[in-house]
Amino acid sequence: YNMFRMHPHVFEMLHEQLVTKYGLQSTKRMSSIEALGLFLYMVGPPQPVRQAENRFERSMETVSRKFNHVLTFVTNLAKDIIASKDPTFNFVHPKLANHKSAPSFNNAIGALDGTHVKVLVPFSKVGQYINRKSDKTQNVLAICDFDRRFTFVASGIPGSAHDWTILQEAIRKYGPNFPHPSPGTFHRSLCSVVSSYGYVN
Repeated sequence: YNMFRMHPHVFEMLHEQLVTKYGLQSTKRMSSIEALGLFLYMVGPPQPVRQAENRFERSMETVSRKFNHVLTFVTNLAKDIIASKDPTFNFVHPKLANHKSAPSFNNAIGALDGTHVKVLVPFSKVGQYINRKSDKTQNVLAICDFDRRFTFVASGIPGSAHDWTILQEAIRKYGPNFPHPSPGTFHRSLCSVVSSYGYVN
């Protein structure tokens, strides 16, 4: 758990998914289990390539290549699981319909919030990644539905960016893939943050 940021049974389930559904395979020189372990070891704390080289006793070239190899499969997995059950948002979620404040939030499609993830960046780019706590981070914007499932995640924006900038950049970059009701479905704006709860409607 300390190395990979997940319990053994979760690791095994993730490995099985990547192997059976997404094509992650062992090679003559490295098993698929070791490749996934190396990947998780690097993205968890996070750890640089040189640290992984020492821990796994592999060359820096092998570490870098295997990391990118596994990342491809994890990205494909993410595309399938980070999605809304109802992309058109044609129905009011039961939790909203039966809420004491109904129908005030009937147009809400999820909850939006952001977080910071520590990163290792080249010295020339350090300045833009330093956040208000003086840590080097990148911003991650996430939206979940009212069943607490992630439906959208955007990352990569430097840690010094303001929340409004992150939201605007996500809308601009992902366009139609940014969660919003179909045209004419609701009458409210594309996206607004309500109070401190981060409701997106």
